[in-house]
This record gives sequence, structure tokens and C-alpha cells, in this order.
Amino acid sequence: MSTLNNTSTTTNTQDIFDIRPAAVKKWVKQLPLGSTGESSKQLYHALRQVNQQQNSLEHHLEFLELISPTLTLLYPRLSKYFTGVSLPLNTKTQNVIHITTSLLTEILLGYQSILRTLVTTKPFGWKKPFSLALHHTFIFSSKIISTKHLTYQANSKGIWNEIFWCYQQATHLKLLNKCFRNCTEKPEKTAIEYEFKKLLLLSLLSANDLGQKNMQEVYSLMPLWIKNSDILIKEPDEKETCFTLNLLSDVPPYLIGTRNDNTRHTVNRHYLSTHKLKTILSKYLNDINDDSAIKLGKNILSKKSIQSLLKTWSRNNLRTEVRKEGVGFVDIITGISAIHFVLNKQDQPAHDEASTALPDEITDFESTLTITPINHSPNYDMLNLNHFLANSDQDEDVWEKVYENNINAPLSVANWTESGIYKVYNFTKSIHLDYNKDGYRLSVNDKKVDSLKHNELIAVREHALAPWTLAQIKWLHFSEKEDVQFGLHILTRHVLPIHIRYHTNGTLCKPLPCLLGLDKKELMLFVPTLPTNLKDKKLQLEHQKQHSHLHLKNKVLSTPAFDIYEVLESHHNETSTAEKIKTTTKITDNIWEIF
Repeated sequence: MSTLNNTSTTTNTQDIFDIRPAAVKKWVKQLPLGSTGESSKQLYHALRQVNQQQNSLEHHLEFLELISPTLTLLYPRLSKYFTGVSLPLNTKTQNVIHITTSLLTEILLGYQSILRTLVTTKPFGWKKPFSLALHHTFIFSSKIISTKHLTYQANSKGIWNEIFWCYQQATHLKLLNKCFRNCTEKPEKTAIEYEFKKLLLLSLLSANDLGQKNMQEVYSLMPLWIKNSDILIKEPDEKETCFTLNLLSDVPPYLIGTRNDNTRHTVNRHYLSTHKLKTILSKYLNDINDDSAIKLGKNILSKKSIQSLLKTWSRNNLRTEVRKEGVGFVDIITGISAIHFVLNKQDQPAHDEASTALPDEITDFESTLTITPINHSPNYDMLNLNHFLANSDQDEDVWEKVYENNINAPLSVANWTESGIYKVYNFTKSIHLDYNKDGYRLSVNDKKVDSLKHNELIAVREHALAPWTLAQIKWLHFSEKEDVQFGLHILTRHVLPIHIRYHTNGTLCKPLPCLLGLDKKELMLFVPTLPTNLKDKKLQLEHQKQHSHLHLKNKVLSTPAFDIYEVLESHHNETSTAEKIKTTTKITDNIWEIF
């Protein structure tokens, strides 16, 4: 068997890692898996060492195969620390991200070096190990792309080039149907084409948008998604479900018609069709009532998951409106608590200072497109393990708690009161990059905001005399200057700060700061995400010492940060909502007349 030569060859025999199979098996068994931090550290140094030394190609591949299940086991333990975190990132979160990306990068380098050597030398029987390395390259490439999405970072340069090269090799050598074990806790055999499709579909999703629980639903039904997706050579007629695979580029899959490139008529341009997925997901959605779920075999698929998958894997219509260039600055407030405070206390400090320097490259971002990189780790050779993964890696279900305006860590909150209620909140100046009727693209220094988070509620106004608009953060990207670009989808252009209470055990609970909005002549209630459903509860609305009974219809949006309910107006009001829309600043004798 050929040997793999590396330019950085280790010469000190004491530093050479023994990659003979028996030695590796013994080493893996001795890993302290009870400590995620220590196990990650040892795995990283072993991978880095093996990648820099001369190895038997056969032993190098077997070494990677023996440690792959352990790395796969550690990944969910690591990823829970940066799933759904807010910006700016704290030190502990940055350390976990650095360790995770380092591990995945090193194991990918190992498989890629084996692929290059095998395809160059073609020793006897080379196609089987080549197929195995292709299969696992897709698996770990998928994990590193997911990590980049979760942490608002750019894809590593060249990663899609490498993925497309692997796919071309598998196609040319007719290896797409070759099956291997997939490195999970309960390993199953999957085909190379299966893992490639899985990578493509997951690369289009945002775990920040779905949340941990819903992503688990997506993973459990992965065979169904893959069965109903197709890779085509010819461009299909259905454009809303056609994603371009530009095999000559380093560009991730993109919806046809949203990018210009020079490979439209070449054989190296393939397509991912999700038309069948759109059809079955639409059928599931039609069969579900209210906020229930559908049972598919032994798996459950919630309404929220279906809606998110439909939005990501298809588009009802292509965007035709061109964004207009923004001018100057836009005021922003992050989170319900802060918005409520600022709208009630207009005499509080005006704004934080923000950098006036515009980014060098202003690009029209979509939520599924590539982002610019974060550079917080000056030396990739060293792993910063200070205060890393303390408290024995305890599991916490942060999705069942009210999201707070603090950095990274959602707090444990009793009932529904917010611990930050006494904080003095500011609004911040952000650079106005561009806009259309449905949203904004803004940029802000990540150190000038209390918290930015995927799906967070934001209040926006274009100048001091403009009304506040409520919007939802749809994507976040780090820029090279360590500013954060983010996209906002407008939810309502009318907003009023209120409090609500509900009756429990015969008494009223503490007042909860909420926001009242108007959308298409319907009143909407914006509340922090609560561990209880407010629908059918006896609620009381309060505004400037006025009180009214509140009746809710359906929950129209649910995110880890906030929920929106449709409000059923008080029965004492006879006038239609449309006739009551006067102004958001005039104080009247009736709460509803403000709208």
C-alpha cells in the first residue's frame, strides 16, 4: 500500500502517534468520554499529529474510521453550546466553536489527503477505500457547514469546491450507490448519493430558525426527504423548487434565478429538485389543524417544522423587486423588554455610538447564502480550554424558557416575568445598507448591542420622527470588520407597548410587558416565548392605567424568542378595526381606539 507524504513531516519519534489498529483501538477506549472538553482536546491533537506525519495509507484510513464514531458522539455535546446563541459571542461560546471547527477541519483534511493520494496513485483495489473516504467526507462536510450556519460564520474557503469535486468523482467512477456505515451511535449503511443529498438539503436549512426540537424531527425523517429529492442534469420547468449546483465553483446551492454565473449551458451545472418535497409537505400542512402535528410512522412532524421546511426547500415566487440602497443610519431596539421600555420612556439615553465605516463589500444576502468570516482565533494551533464546558456538560432545555436580553445564556425565569425588567435599555444606531417594502438589511458593531439573535424581535425607525416598525431577524452574518450584518422581515408598522396579566388560582399574575401591533387590519399580540399557550386563558390588557379584557384567536407565529397571537377584539367595541386606526401616539379613553 502506498504511503502518504506530507510536507510537514514529524521527525521526533516521541511525537509520532501510533496508528496501528490495535494501538488506536486501545487509545479510543481510554478516552475520558465523561469530559467532553478533555476528549475533544485529545482527539484534536491526535488528528493534527497524524495528519502531519508519514503514515501507511491503509493505517491512516483505519485510524480515521476508528475515531469517527467518537467524534460523531461528541458533536451534539459541543453543538448545544452554540445552537441558538445571541451576539456578541461570549468567550466560552467562542472556545467551543473554535474546538468544534478545529476537530471537523482536521478530520476532513485527513479524508481529503487520502482521496487525493488514491486518485493520483491508483494502487490495486483503490476504489473501495476511495468510496469509503468519499462517503465520510460528505458526512463531516455536512457537520462543518451546519456549524458555520449556527455560529453566523462564513463557509471555509474551498469547502464547496471540494464537495463538488467529490461528487464529480463519485459520478464519473459510478460509485454513487456504494454503501457504508454512517458513523452514528446505531450505525446504518447509507449510499454515497444519500449522504450527498443529505448534505445539500441540510445546507439549505437553518437550525437557528427551526430550533433543536424541530431539527430532531427533520433528522428522524431524513430518508423521506432524500427519497423525494432529485439531482438532475437538465434544468427543470419548476423554478420555485430548483436549486443550482454549480460544480465549477465554491458557491453553495442557490435557488435558480437568484445568481448570475457563466456555467448555465455547461455539463458541470446540475440541479437539486425539491418539487416532490414541496408537494408532500403542502399536503401535510393541509391535513393539520391549528398548532397540532402529523404522525408519520413512528415519527412526529410538527406544523412549525413543515412551514419552515416549505419556506426553505421551495419558494412561492421569485423575488422581483430590486432592493433600494439605504442612506445614513436606522435606530434599532432588540427584544420585547427593550422595545417596551424605550417606547414607554422616550426621555432615556438616545443611542450608542456606531462605526460610520461602510463594509468594503456590500452583497445582496439571502438567508441561505454564504457569509463573510469571523476572525476571533489568531492561532489555530492552540485550543483555548479555559472555563470550557464546566458543570459536567449539563443538558438544559433552553427552548422552554422566556428568552432574555442577555448575552448567550437564556435565564431560568419563574412563570413569565422577565428578570431584565429594571434594566435601562437604549436604542442603537445601525448602518442602513438597503431595503424594500418587506424588510431591511442593516449593519452594526457587535459590541454596540446588548443582544442579536436569529428570530429575535427588533423595533426599527428610519429617523427620530418616524414611527417604530416591528421586524424579525431572519439572518445574521459576521463581516470582516467584526460588524454584524443582519436581515429584517417587517411584521407590523404599528406598535403599542402594553402589559397583560392572566388569572391563576383566583388572582392576577404579575404584569408581562408585551407589544400590540396591526397587520392587514388584524390586531396582533407580541409576547415573549412562554412555557404555556395563552389561547383560551382569561387575560387582562393594561395600557396607561386603562384595562380591557383580551381574547386571543390563533397563534400565528412561534419562535424561540417571541410568539404572535391574533387578537379577538373586545365585544364592547362595535366599530371595525379599520375605522379605529388613527395614530400610535394620541392618547384616548379607550385602548383599542389607539389603533
